[in-house]
Amino acid sequence: MTNSVMSVGVSGLQAAQTALLTTSHNISNATTPGYNRQQALQSANTPQANSHGFLGRGVHISTVQRIYSQYLDSQSLQAQAQSSQLNSHYNEIKQIDNMLADTTSGLTPALHDFFNAVQGVASNPSSIPSRQAMLSSAESLVSRFQQMDQRLSEMREGVNGQIAGNVAEINSLAQQIAGLNANIQAMESHANGQPANDLLDQRDALIRNLSQFTNVDVVRQSNGHFNVFIGNGQSLVVGSSAMALKAVASPGDPQRMTVAMDLSQGEVLLPEHQLQGGSLGGLLAFRSETLDSVQNDFHQLALGFANTFNAQHQAGLDLQGNPGGDFFAVDDPAHAAGSIRVAISDPAEIAAADGTGGVTNNLNALSLARLQTENTLQGGMSYQSAYAKLVNQVGNKTRELEVTSKAQESLLAQTDQARQSLSGVNLEEEAANLLRYQQMFQASSKVIEISNSLFDSLLRI
Repeated sequence: MTNSVMSVGVSGLQAAQTALLTTSHNISNATTPGYNRQQALQSANTPQANSHGFLGRGVHISTVQRIYSQYLDSQSLQAQAQSSQLNSHYNEIKQIDNMLADTTSGLTPALHDFFNAVQGVASNPSSIPSRQAMLSSAESLVSRFQQMDQRLSEMREGVNGQIAGNVAEINSLAQQIAGLNANIQAMESHANGQPANDLLDQRDALIRNLSQFTNVDVVRQSNGHFNVFIGNGQSLVVGSSAMALKAVASPGDPQRMTVAMDLSQGEVLLPEHQLQGGSLGGLLAFRSETLDSVQNDFHQLALGFANTFNAQHQAGLDLQGNPGGDFFAVDDPAHAAGSIRVAISDPAEIAAADGTGGVTNNLNALSLARLQTENTLQGGMSYQSAYAKLVNQVGNKTRELEVTSKAQESLLAQTDQARQSLSGVNLEEEAANLLRYQQMFQASSKVIEISNSLFDSLLRI
């Protein structure tokens, strides 16, 4: 009898001790990122049957489990990937929006200054200073085209660098996840299948970090491994093996960095439209949806401006009575904004006259000045309206991304709050648990003390 009582007391003592250790572990990790609170689950021992019925035989700890929701964790991964993509795209596009819409360094003030100078020549066509001012304003305008194109090219180089950086981070995280897969399997096998909670938390935290860079799909295996897939089902981690991504130059454009899977048989390019989510997806979306089209439209604007202005300039006569030549030159039509330049250097070569009233009349200069507002470009737009359209398109997309990224951040915060409410450590609750398990420990100690006292009494009989 006394032995049974002592066994029950010892089992309670051991259970209380395990519960106290678990609670202490929770308190110690209350601020540890990615930590899920743990709970010692108690189960009654198998009772002993006798003539009076079944007598209890105490308690045991069946497992120490972490409080965790796979559903909330999956929601958090999706929300994180989408939020990172939107933020990445927004952070990039707002740089273009700021540049295009800038009232001092954008194209609009340079266009205005140039056509004001053209109007100055129209007002005084024989004035060399007025003609020189027009050439100076033209140089400023082509310089503005070139500077803005250079800034867009720098953004493209920046995207390339960030893509390479994201790929390196993804590879590092994949290696760590694969390593934890192996460690978790080994430790849980050694512990008869009991969960390696802290290692599981570390692996989940790595996968959440991975979702900041790209969409992540996780398939849980019966042996405890997590197989991780990105894109349209491309394997990244399989068991204890991690595949390697590589940032490589696109075969069609050496200046365009893209992503490939580095396999033993060679590099396999991953289609960009399949790499959705995360900052990597945001960078690729920014480049394909915004940067490419903006830079192309900007080149078309520069080329259209040069061609239409040249056509009108060629219709006039300069101060020597010679037909006007090209006022602007574009060395590379495919990259017009970066290669546009002023083709003449002599103010006398400006073809301000139309040939009907002598070389000092202003009729062609007036026609050149009217180009500022005439719809001479493809699509029936003026220079300014074409540029304004580009500014508005980028501005609208920027505001759209700003709104959606904030909304997604709010959704991510709500999802993380729900996950934290379930899995996070509540210090007040843990403090209450300490008192509860302390009382359990003390009561179990009292049971053992009473058992010893009874045993001593029996010995004295």
